[in-house]
Amino acid sequence: MSWKPWTLAAARLKMVKSKDFKFPEPISRWNIVKGDLVQILCGKDKGRNGKVVAVARRTNRVFVGGLNTHIRVMVGETARTRIASEAPLHVSNVALVDPEDGKPCRIRYQYTEDGEKVRVSKRSGRIIPKPV
Repeated sequence: MSWKPWTLAAARLKMVKSKDFKFPEPISRWNIVKGDLVQILCGKDKGRNGKVVAVARRTNRVFVGGLNTHIRVMVGETARTRIASEAPLHVSNVALVDPEDGKPCRIRYQYTEDGEKVRVSKRSGRIIPKPV
């Protein structure tokens, strides 16, 4: 494949290699981890629930399985293949789902009697376990 400087991929590569490009300030305390059930708060999939597939802490982004997809075209020797892949979402655009009523919720951290630190829903007071 030849180098095409007018493409979006070339622009992204040039932007990352430039000296004045800086990654955003990473969030210090993350409430969302890989495997959590979250709801998307904005965009084309607003209101849908999905599981977090990956977390990019350096850029403050999360990948939600099957949601916020875009089509990538893979060029083969004989034919082109269209593949749907997840695009990243900013962590502020997703919210954890409360296990009691299935609605998005805010969380707080609390200690149990055993001294274990757990996530607790602010609305229902129910513990949200971290996925294995």
